[in-house]
Amino acid sequence: MRQWRRALGGLAVVLALATACGDPTPPPPPDLRVMTWNVQTGAHDPDEWAPVVADLRPDVLGLQEVCTRDAEELADLLRRDHGLDYQVARGPIRPPTSGEAYAPVNAALGPACDTGPTDVLYGVAVLTRLPMSPPRVVTFPPDRRDEQRGYLAIDVTTSSGPVTVYNAHIGLDGVQADQLRRLADRAARPGPAVVLGDLNVGPTRPELAPLRQGFTEVDPAGQYATSAHGKIDYIFLRGLVPLGPPQIPEVTASDHRPLVADLGR
Repeated sequence: MRQWRRALGGLAVVLALATACGDPTPPPPPDLRVMTWNVQTGAHDPDEWAPVVADLRPDVLGLQEVCTRDAEELADLLRRDHGLDYQVARGPIRPPTSGEAYAPVNAALGPACDTGPTDVLYGVAVLTRLPMSPPRVVTFPPDRRDEQRGYLAIDVTTSSGPVTVYNAHIGLDGVQADQLRRLADRAARPGPAVVLGDLNVGPTRPELAPLRQGFTEVDPAGQYATSAHGKIDYIFLRGLVPLGPPQIPEVTASDHRPLVADLGR
């Protein structure tokens, strides 16, 4: 009997060691993969962006510096060539005033988007593979020196519940503080949320304080440079947590690198 007990005890030890030394339990799949990318429309085209997006396969993709037609063409390419079914939410698309339209920065957008200067549809867009609400478009006060800036908000339905996504492209030359405060005020509503986009400020700048008061970041140390100017593209979270460090793959299809994060509850 003692021999049997010894044998059984030894077997238990072997099994415990085998379990401990075996393959670790794989991590749970993310609730949501998000990606933000300034795609530099005019210098680059949807056929350059599509392979990058298809390789990364975000559930939600926030685009900046994109023509409406290019966002729709990108979704068509992803569906046709990669079997990925994305819906498109467009904005901000407020037509420029005549004074804004013929300012140099806006006049250049018409040819880039194959439209005239007074009917250019340009700014930000969201592509998503998840069920989504109708988009809500908010424009910031116009600045004749600059293209029309603003943000786009949608609600998406994940496997664990709804998440509100805000995609923004913030302006330059001193307007960042006001625009980021307006964005943070709107995004302060209850519930899980993601704020992403090209915010045009570095990670040490005080203009980010309103967002940091209510959100965490996927790269809180600001160590992942997304452009030649360092880190200016961000993913902020509320009610979600990052499942590991973000990805910032090298690309040739824009002057920005995509910023990608897997998120869980």
